[in-house]
Amino acid sequence: MSGNGDEIFSASHLKSKVWKSFGFLKKGGKLDKSHAICRLCRATIKYTGSTTNLNNHLARRHAGADAGEQEASGASTARTASTDKSGQDKDNKTQAFFQSQFSHNSARAKAITASIARFIAQDLRPYSVVETRAFQDMVKTMEPRYKVPSRQHFAERCVPEMYNKIKDKVKQELFLAERVAITTNAWTSCATNSYVTITAHHISPDWELQNHVLQTRIFNDSHTGRNIGALLKEACADWNILDKNPALVTDNARNMIVAGVEPEISPHLTCFAHMLNLASQKAFQVDTAARLLGRIRRIVGFLHRNIRGADLLREKQQHLCLPNHKLIHDVCTRWNSSFEMVQRFLEQQPAVFATLMSKELRKGEEVNTLNERDICNAEDIVKLMAPVKVVTTVMCEEEQPTISMIAPLKAKLDKRFEATDEDTALITEMKRAFNNDFEKRYTHLHDLLYTASALDPRFKTLPFLTDDDTERILTSLSVEAAAINNKVRNVFIEVTSTRQRQRDVI
Repeated sequence: MSGNGDEIFSASHLKSKVWKSFGFLKKGGKLDKSHAICRLCRATIKYTGSTTNLNNHLARRHAGADAGEQEASGASTARTASTDKSGQDKDNKTQAFFQSQFSHNSARAKAITASIARFIAQDLRPYSVVETRAFQDMVKTMEPRYKVPSRQHFAERCVPEMYNKIKDKVKQELFLAERVAITTNAWTSCATNSYVTITAHHISPDWELQNHVLQTRIFNDSHTGRNIGALLKEACADWNILDKNPALVTDNARNMIVAGVEPEISPHLTCFAHMLNLASQKAFQVDTAARLLGRIRRIVGFLHRNIRGADLLREKQQHLCLPNHKLIHDVCTRWNSSFEMVQRFLEQQPAVFATLMSKELRKGEEVNTLNERDICNAEDIVKLMAPVKVVTTVMCEEEQPTISMIAPLKAKLDKRFEATDEDTALITEMKRAFNNDFEKRYTHLHDLLYTASALDPRFKTLPFLTDDDTERILTSLSVEAAAINNKVRNVFIEVTSTRQRQRDVI
């Protein structure tokens, strides 16, 4: 390196632009041209008449210092620029490759389209969802190369193709089933359109319970039993299950009872949970119970509508260390909602009364018309109806066939609703109303229900029956089992004989 105090003299007589960054030192009054001095870092570079070493120094130590130095870098800089341009071209080609749109026939595009079709079908989304800006942005974010097809493409092609494919699969499963049971229900949508849904249930060859919704069709005809029965028969023919000797389960409405006659479906069972709802509704319609429910319903409605009342209720719950639960308003067509309303009211009774008596709440005391006798009646009602709620929950949540449970559960409830000397007048009247509706159900299906229970390991001893009825059911089962065994044995003998004759011929 040169000394920091030495003066660097330019080589103006030399033409290369590299000399804008280099010069020489004087020694003995003359320029020392054996070494060039860098003006940027004062480095001493050996000079033999060629600027190669000087260009290399600038490229290595001072790349991009100024335009003159870059131009002076000569061939080395040109090679670098060429390399950079080549890399940029490759990046542009790579980016263009990944941003090019998929063909609709590509495997990736087909997979995404099928996934969107399943999303529409399974989540009951409108076809127009694929044209919304939010949906388009979401898909673009996840896969920029995919273009979402139009709503018509999904409505006219994707979903119908998926439906036909699944329908063929379900038909094959039903074909392999020994027996099939179907359930049906008529209902009205929020848009006041009437529909009928039909569901099939069967046991697979692997002994697993399978459930399939066969159809949900708009039904503008009169909901008479004959019309619904004709629809059931048409559905069974469409799905090739008429020869499966299907059983039918419906609710207890009169038109549904008649509906099983038209397609000649037997046995026809009515829903046990719906039967419990009807009988419980009768019990709640007893005058004293109905008046009590009306008073509780009035309090619940008042605290739901009054914003300050709702705030005060939460404060009282916290002060009284009660669960922060909202009061429940019942639905007149669901008995269990009335039960839950009374049960929740009793749980929150201290907080409710404290809220209604608060000076901050106007008309609170006027709403509360309950007395001590009403509270006792509410407690008795909850105690009486609690087992019915348990049975309803069991029947609705059970993932296995439930017909075997009907007889033993019905026997339990029959015993539960027997009148006793300890019953109050209200409970006696509610038991009577419940039994009057409950006892008339399943009168023609006793043997079927008992047989189903006998085949269930949990109830096979039939403890809810008399000894004579138990012996009769078990004897009937033994006879039927022997007949089935003989039939299977005869088929086996026939198949064996056929195979032997074929071997003899060969």
